[in-house]
Amino acid sequence: MRHLFAPFALTLAVSLPASAQVPLAPDALFARVSPSVWVVQASDAQGKTLATGSAVATGPGTAVTSCQLLAKASSVALKRDNVSYGATLEFPDVERDLCQLRIANFTPPTPAIAPTTTLQVGMPLYIVGAPRGKELTLGIGMLAGMRRSGAGELEALQLASPPEAGLGGAGLFDAQGRLVGLLGTTPMANLAMPSAWIAELPARGRVAVERLAALPPMAATGGTTTTGAIAAAGRPSVIEYQLHDRLTNTYRKVIYRADPATDDRISFNNGGWIEKPGGEVVSITTAIAGEFDSAMPPGGWGKANLKEEAAWRTSYGSVFGGSRINMDLNATVMEDTVVTVGGKEMKAVRIEYRGFTQRFANAGAVVGNQYGAYKADVWYSSELGRVIRFEAQTRGGTSGGAFQVRETLELVSIR
Repeated sequence: MRHLFAPFALTLAVSLPASAQVPLAPDALFARVSPSVWVVQASDAQGKTLATGSAVATGPGTAVTSCQLLAKASSVALKRDNVSYGATLEFPDVERDLCQLRIANFTPPTPAIAPTTTLQVGMPLYIVGAPRGKELTLGIGMLAGMRRSGAGELEALQLASPPEAGLGGAGLFDAQGRLVGLLGTTPMANLAMPSAWIAELPARGRVAVERLAALPPMAATGGTTTTGAIAAAGRPSVIEYQLHDRLTNTYRKVIYRADPATDDRISFNNGGWIEKPGGEVVSITTAIAGEFDSAMPPGGWGKANLKEEAAWRTSYGSVFGGSRINMDLNATVMEDTVVTVGGKEMKAVRIEYRGFTQRFANAGAVVGNQYGAYKADVWYSSELGRVIRFEAQTRGGTSGGAFQVRETLELVSIR
């Protein structure tokens, strides 16, 4: 009778779903998956390290990481111990912050991808990465939620608590050692990219590269490894817009010329405009683009991950050229659309700003009731991390304090 039960027991063990398999002990899991995780190092043309993080091998000669780690790089390397491989950007998906690298003679073990159907809120997750480019570490977390779009598509994995700083590109594994996701480098540090996106990278990456390559003015500005969307969203040399004053029907060029790089921030026009990699505006001290500059909200007219926040309110003030501007606006993300730039079409998200503005010709004298209704429409490209079209109009005030604005700003080129 003993021998009759053995085949049945074997069949039962084989037929168990992966979720019912015995989980690996943390040390055994780390030993299994860590050979697939590497340090990624991005450097400028002079060899200075710009960013470090992690990358996960996805097959012979390929690995994936966070696009923001590569944004300004002239060269990229994957490193572990005394081994180093040169890498080139193959498929960028800046909108999702997921990029695939191509590495010659690179054959590390590749982790299995966890099916989306096996993900369950409350399941333990294991983070394997190199904080700030140092030795690999193991962290333990929990899946707190799965964010989905209105169409039901998985948009992000939510962790129960933020992981250690500097883990951009680190792998997120389940208890069987399968890859569940990757950590990004966004301020919302408790969100991760689903590993299911890796299969979509070639198709989405080719579209991004072809779209950028089809725009002659959108020339790559980095070295040989950072082309297309990454270079355009990274550190361009010149950004050119055209400003149309619709009240006078006059046009003029607006040029933002990059300053020499000194740190991770990107500066234009002798510090008149400073931004972070990815496009978030840090400061503006010279308003050369009219309303676009002088009335800009903190951080800029657009923002990353727009789908995560459909509406918000912003109140702020600024002073330019001796005039004070106070703004009280409600912003609403409206729809995905297509805008023609340089004769070519580009995907963009339209954002509506509606509210009121208060303006005073004398920056030191904030008196009177100089109010006016305010309306602005912004077309923001996630691939470029920039506004590609801006329309604003307002009218208000009385007597000597009356004001009126009707302006359109359009992107001409990035080079």
